[in-house]
Amino acid sequence: MGRNTSKKRIERKSVLIALEDTKSSKYYFQELIKDKNLSGEVIFAKHIGTDPLSVVDAIVRHKLQNPKVQYQREWAVFDRDSWTRAQVNGAISRAQSLAICVAISNEAYELWILLHFERLAAPTNRINLTRKLNEHFKERFGVEYSKSSQDVYRYVIGMQKTAIENAQYLVNHHISIDGRLNPERQNPLTLVHELVQCLNSLYSDTVNCECFPI
Repeated sequence: MGRNTSKKRIERKSVLIALEDTKSSKYYFQELIKDKNLSGEVIFAKHIGTDPLSVVDAIVRHKLQNPKVQYQREWAVFDRDSWTRAQVNGAISRAQSLAICVAISNEAYELWILLHFERLAAPTNRINLTRKLNEHFKERFGVEYSKSSQDVYRYVIGMQKTAIENAQYLVNHHISIDGRLNPERQNPLTLVHELVQCLNSLYSDTVNCECFPI
């Protein structure tokens, strides 16, 4: 009689994502996952809080509750916003110790969307990002930008390559000045493009899931 190995079975998924918000970035990634036919490969951890450490801990809690599932990569996605230096750097340090990728935006996730339209260099804030996005969305699509819209991915998908290039430009810019990445104080900066590149490559011959801070 053969051994029953069902209890030892490990289910493998590609990516586990924990998000700070429940609308803008989640809608974007849900549509990307649908577009890339990754529904069976990408899992969202249950939202347990908006502060950076809570986002990282959402990954930890999900894995404890689902011990039979393993992931190639785990990502915490959150904003710099007005969180304290200790809160942001503490979350990044905890993520690094757990080999969790961090897709942080300084100041806010909206920077990732704005980079589809233009390259920024000067420090910015959430109000300015929203103002610029409204201008671009009205001019190009005839609608205002809304973080609660589920159509943002569909609007900007044709400019994703530009956004990735612009995001990488900011990474290189900050490294050239400071010698390393320090997302807590480097503004403007977003690492969302690293998660986007990872998801885009999951079914390709070369998976590109390199990430900060591991």
